Amino acid sequence: MNRTSSGGGTLLLRPPLVRAALVLAVVAVLEAAARGGLVEPLVMPPPSVMFARLVEIVRSGPFVTDLVVTGATVATAFGLGGLVGLMIGILFWRFPFSGAVFEPYLVSMYSMPTIVFYPILLAVFGLGTKPIMIIASTMALIPVALNTMVALRAIPPTLPKLARSLNCTRLQTYRKVLAPAAVPMVVPGLVLGFIYAVIGTIAMEFILASRGLGYRTGFFYRSFEIADMYAYILVISIVAIIVNVGLNYFERRIRRDMQ
Repeated sequence: MNRTSSGGGTLLLRPPLVRAALVLAVVAVLEAAARGGLVEPLVMPPPSVMFARLVEIVRSGPFVTDLVVTGATVATAFGLGGLVGLMIGILFWRFPFSGAVFEPYLVSMYSMPTIVFYPILLAVFGLGTKPIMIIASTMALIPVALNTMVALRAIPPTLPKLARSLNCTRLQTYRKVLAPAAVPMVVPGLVLGFIYAVIGTIAMEFILASRGLGYRTGFFYRSFEIADMYAYILVISIVAIIVNVGLNYFERRIRRDMQ
């Protein structure tokens, strides 16, 4: 059958349906492999066992605490990184000389895994949330700063001239002319910044934290409680998918509103 929908695509081969079918197929294969003894239980238990443990873990008190701790750390790191990143991007655009001097360093940090600095931060701040916050916020601010700078540089020079011809104040120029023109490119930087804040927080929780989703996953790994470890990996994956879908919707909405 090759029936087409009103949008021109096939009813049976829509991307969401294909993605769901692929996920179900992979889960079925992994279940059969685990049940058939092709995979050692210490390597990977059956997915049905993972989901059963997931349901039990979600209902527990420690999970709620871990989720709140990780969520608060991500939100704080993104807030700090996003704010500082916006300020740096505006600074590099407003003062081109400073941008020419420091932009290569910022780009180098973007390509370098910031997590390698954790031994230094550990020696300075010790265990706790401070090293996690610094690394996660640093990872977040870099894409925000670079996208903000590029977005402001891409604004046609006629727009500021038009604002001056209309006797706009500097605040009005920023708020009513420059900001709306830069938003379509700034928002993807904010989205990337949030994603990097999540990655940095989860990764550092494996090493430095005593609470949080990353810490709990590492704890179960070290305790050889493999089913619980995979359950927490599923939790992190589900949360990441939900966040990604929400951010993509937000970005599309902003772009549509700006057209």
